Amino acid sequence: MVKKRRKILVITLAILIFLVVYYLLQLNWISVSNETVHLEDLPEEFDGFKVVQLSDLHTKEFGEGNKRLVKKINKIEPDIIVITGDMLNNSHDIPNNGEVLIKLLENLNNNYPIYYVTGEHEEGLYYEDRNKYQKEGTKEAYEEKLSNLGVKVLNDEQTTITIQDAKINLYGLKEHLSGEIQIEERLGETNENEVNILLSHRPFYFDEYADWGADLVFSGDTHGGMLRLPFIGGVVSTEGFFPEYDGGLFHKENSIMVLSRGLGNNPIPLRINNRPEVVEITLKSK
Repeated sequence: MVKKRRKILVITLAILIFLVVYYLLQLNWISVSNETVHLEDLPEEFDGFKVVQLSDLHTKEFGEGNKRLVKKINKIEPDIIVITGDMLNNSHDIPNNGEVLIKLLENLNNNYPIYYVTGEHEEGLYYEDRNKYQKEGTKEAYEEKLSNLGVKVLNDEQTTITIQDAKINLYGLKEHLSGEIQIEERLGETNENEVNILLSHRPFYFDEYADWGADLVFSGDTHGGMLRLPFIGGVVSTEGFFPEYDGGLFHKENSIMVLSRGLGNNPIPLRINNRPEVVEITLKSK
């Protein structure tokens, strides 16, 4: 009887240790997702153009100064980096939490142009309660630090990426806490004869992005559904249970959406079958 109890205890402890190790690995073992996206009208100069997407860091640190994350990015050697929001936590309890991303950017090679759109955590930066939208000046100070590091924050703006005489259009849709999208009023019309790439934190407006004319969308917010089940996908997101958009690539007519599962966690540190993700996209012409 004693031997049997001891055996049960050993097995139980082994299972518990396995679960703890698995849980920690799921939170801290960075994955790199590689995808090739084929686009009509892509200039030949951009054939093989490499984009790294980062999203939803939520002040997470992978080693001091995020050195493990920096190593992953530098190994890819992207042509550009796009950041799709919620890189910090909106909390007055951590007044300097934007410094985690600042340190990460300082540690990156200086060769990568970086483009950033905000999520709800940047837009409501450091609210003290739900009735106070933002402490005055905090978001502006944060974006000034980013700008000093060469990051282009696209607040309902468009910019152009050029290689020789060829170009693609890059748009950034600023997060609106009201949930109103009004994309054409905010960004204008797209040029149908050119490649139009959109950065927007929220994936749930994919139909509107596609109708507007986005050829390629980079989005985040869902954290991959936190808990991912085989053949089912993500279980829960900000939009509720079993979200339509959780992570990966989605298609609608001529539009493609790349949805990052993100890097960090908020408010619950939960990732099951859903490791932190760096997205690597290679552009190819059709």
